[in-house]
Amino acid sequence: MFSVINPVSVFCSDLSAFEAENCKLAGAKIETEGKDFSGSGYVTFSQYIQNNVSFDFKVEKSGEYVVALKVKNPDKDKRAGVKILYDNATYLCSQRLPVSDKFEVVYANTPMNLTAGNHTLVIYGISGGWQLDSITVEEKTAKNSRYVELPSLVTQNPSVNTKKVYEYLCSIQGKGILSGQQYDKGTEVRIIETVTGKSAAVLGIDLMDYSPSRVARGTSSRMVSEAKKWWNNGGLITCCWHWNAPMDLIDEGPDKFWYSGFYTKATKYDFTKALRDSESEEYKTMIRDIDAIAKQLKILEADDIPVLWRPLHEASGGWFWWGAKGAENYIKLYKLLFDRLQNHHGLKNLIWVWNGQSPEWYPGDEYVDIIAYDSYPAKNKHTTVLAELEKIQSATFERKIAAISENGTLPDIEKIAETKLPWTWFCTWCGDFTVKGRTYSEDYTSLEKFKSFYANDYLITRDELPDFRK
Repeated sequence: MFSVINPVSVFCSDLSAFEAENCKLAGAKIETEGKDFSGSGYVTFSQYIQNNVSFDFKVEKSGEYVVALKVKNPDKDKRAGVKILYDNATYLCSQRLPVSDKFEVVYANTPMNLTAGNHTLVIYGISGGWQLDSITVEEKTAKNSRYVELPSLVTQNPSVNTKKVYEYLCSIQGKGILSGQQYDKGTEVRIIETVTGKSAAVLGIDLMDYSPSRVARGTSSRMVSEAKKWWNNGGLITCCWHWNAPMDLIDEGPDKFWYSGFYTKATKYDFTKALRDSESEEYKTMIRDIDAIAKQLKILEADDIPVLWRPLHEASGGWFWWGAKGAENYIKLYKLLFDRLQNHHGLKNLIWVWNGQSPEWYPGDEYVDIIAYDSYPAKNKHTTVLAELEKIQSATFERKIAAISENGTLPDIEKIAETKLPWTWFCTWCGDFTVKGRTYSEDYTSLEKFKSFYANDYLITRDELPDFRK
């Protein structure tokens, strides 16, 4: 994933590397212990304090540049991370640092677009205790480009349309954000079309009512049919699953009835027993449920309809049963679900979206295509969701697509466009976040703001998507 390199400079020889101890320091400390550093020392970042190192540099020509950091991260128990800003505090990326007992070079996983002339770079330590020896700014080349490219899909042998959609999402990084709307009864979709004259690019669906413990109590769902219609009309599909607990539903008032069975408080189901014992009833019903959902996903796969698949969401909050037993057990459950859908059922149409909300709950780059955050700020408070982007990016080693997988108040499309933040889509939740009765709800986003955002050139609506079916 990461390689040791010899720093190569696009400058004259005396600027081949910027020694960290010679940079401007804010909180970070210079140390000289050991022998494997260059120059006269190195800089140590303290745990959980945003120390930083900054310096000025110059490039002779405009183009794409990459940052190489010579770092040591001996802390095996913490998720050491780095955040990089450049030119007037423009956000570049955050990422996790690999564990190493010696100084090795790690590339920042996102390139910079620079004009010829003078620039600044700021390196922050955002978690963990680690050391920085030197920094190099390189022109992007065929040799180093692999460190900053988005990785291939984690699904083995993905379908044709799945690859097309993923490649498209990769291509719009920093160039546009897809509009999205969660589906309930269809009212939200119609209201958007009425007030803006356009349709959201992404439709959010929920496979909740396909959960066997709900079906046994009489539920039915048309979500898969609605997804097919949306795709055939030129849109994209993102899919979550409010997984009603497979068994042991409390089913008592006032707030623990069976239909709230995805909440921790409404079930006694212990999925850790399922993880420990494949002969247990807990395990058998868990697999039964996963297989029932796989059946619905296969209906979409049969028509080569890609799914932005977001299972086990908001886990770190603990309010859903899959997040009630801590990060370690959640990650085991996530991997079990991944293995069952990927290797047992062989689904080829899934683009895996992780939405655990906290870096400690991240299952690993090999299980995730897209990192996502559910954002519910105060009413009429429109933000770029930057702090949340920094947070989830610090979970990954590789560069990943990022999405605002749920939102109440609409994000600030204008500022996202101005700062070129790599949010790929947002998906406004249903109910009062969009509609009140049969009319548009202004509880969270005013109608004037809603219209202006949908008219913004940076916002991509359904009619602006390429035809993936060709």
